[in-house]
Amino acid sequence: MNAPLRLLALAALLLSSAQAAETPRQWTSSDGKSKFMGSLLEFSDKEVKIRRSTDFNQFRLPLDKLSQEDQDYIRGLLREKRRDAGLKEGAYAEKITGQFVKGVSKQGLNYQLWGSPSLDGTKRYPLVIWLHGSGQSGTDNQSQLGGAPKIWTSEENFAKAPCFLLAPQCPSADIGWKNQVAANLLALIADLTENLPIDSDRLYLTGSSMGGFGTFSIAAKYPGVFAACIPLCGGGDVKNAEILKTTPFWVFHGDKDDMVPVERSRAIVAAVKQSGGELMKYTELEGAGHGITGLVYPRADLHEWLFQQKKSSVPAN
Repeated sequence: MNAPLRLLALAALLLSSAQAAETPRQWTSSDGKSKFMGSLLEFSDKEVKIRRSTDFNQFRLPLDKLSQEDQDYIRGLLREKRRDAGLKEGAYAEKITGQFVKGVSKQGLNYQLWGSPSLDGTKRYPLVIWLHGSGQSGTDNQSQLGGAPKIWTSEENFAKAPCFLLAPQCPSADIGWKNQVAANLLALIADLTENLPIDSDRLYLTGSSMGGFGTFSIAAKYPGVFAACIPLCGGGDVKNAEILKTTPFWVFHGDKDDMVPVERSRAIVAAVKQSGGELMKYTELEGAGHGITGLVYPRADLHEWLFQQKKSSVPAN
C-alpha cells in the first residue's frame, strides 16, 4: 500500500483525548512481558502518563517502551488531536476562511480549497473533490472553479450538509486525471485528511467531461478510498467493472452529447451491472448536450443521496 493510501487507511475509529483519559485499557510493554490495565492521562510523541487501575499509581513511560499496538494507538490519538485543532492551527488553517483559497501541494499540484471557520473542529466533515474538464487545465490555479464547484458551498447547501471542497487543477489536458497527476491528487487528499477535521469515510469524488473520465479512472486505481462518485458526461474502462462495482456511483450523461458519446457512460454502467454491481445509478438527461453541470449539481436529490454515503455503513440507494 502506497503512502497516500496508508494515511487514508489510518482513519480508524479512535477515542478522543478526553475519552482516552476516562477509559481504562490494557497496556503491554515492548517486550510483551508486562501487561496492566490503566487510564491514559497525558500523551505526546515521546511519552505517556498512565494511571494504573490496580493501585491508582501514576507514572510516565517512554513511547518506545510500549508495544507497537499501543504506540499506534497513541499516534492515532495524536492525529485526532491535530485534526481537532486543524481549523485554527496547522498546515491548512490559514486556508479555512469561508472562501476558496489557492494552494500548491507538496507534490506541486495546484488547487483551491474551501472550508468554513464556523465548523466544529471536534466533528468530522465530508470532503467533496471536484475534477474539472479539459478546458480548465493549466497553471493559473483559477480556471478550475468555473462555477460548478461553488454549488456545494452555497449557504443553503452548506446549512444542510456542511463539508470541505477541494478543486485541484490538472496541469495539462494531454495528461488528464491519471498517472502522476492522480497520484499527486491522492497525496494531497491524504494530507488534508491528516490535518483537517475531514471524515475519511466520506470522501466524495465528482467531475465533468475529462473530470468524469477521471472520476472513473481514479476510483478504479484507488479502490476503497471514496465513499461515492458522481461522474458527468465521461466514461470508464469496462475492464474495471469488477473493481468499480463496490463503490456507489451516480452517473449522468446527456443523450445529445456531441463531445463525449453517451455510449461511453452506457457501456460502463452496463458492464458494472453485468458484473453483479448494484451500487451504480444512472440518469440519462433527455435532450441535454455536453454542458450538464448546471442541470445536475443543483439537484436536491443528488445532494441528499451523496451525503448519505459512508464507507463504514451500507450504501444508501
